Amino acid sequence: MDVRMIEKRDIEQVHEIEKNCFSDAWSITGIQESLDQNHTVLLGAWLDRKLSGYVIAYLSIDDCEIARIAVDGTCRRKGVALKLLEELKNVCLKRQVERIMLDVRSSNEAAVSLYGKFGFTQDGIRKNFYVRPTEDAVLMSFIIGK
Repeated sequence: MDVRMIEKRDIEQVHEIEKNCFSDAWSITGIQESLDQNHTVLLGAWLDRKLSGYVIAYLSIDDCEIARIAVDGTCRRKGVALKLLEELKNVCLKRQVERIMLDVRSSNEAAVSLYGKFGFTQDGIRKNFYVRPTEDAVLMSFIIGK
């Protein structure tokens, strides 16, 4: 598996996975705008030269917020998400970021379990955070270096 920063040439592939994974998929323009920001990290994982997953995260002084993480349906259960999280953690370590945060649909038990295995803890619930369908968000965080 090859993990590297997403480049402009990868945006259409990111968008394809985005559309297949999220009911509120970001547009190509939205993905491009994230790529253009200095405080954003976009990492992709490739299996057999095919984009299999990505993470989009925003960095602040000492926090990182995962805005999107997705794995193509044909590539799940192959360690893609864990590899992306590990590489994001490495980027954060280099930039002296102390904590990674995310929110996840409460019904997405597989993702909640995955994040827990990585070391994320549940911090709370945000009621009715998601739409299409309306659903609570589980707030989670990971302290780097702990």
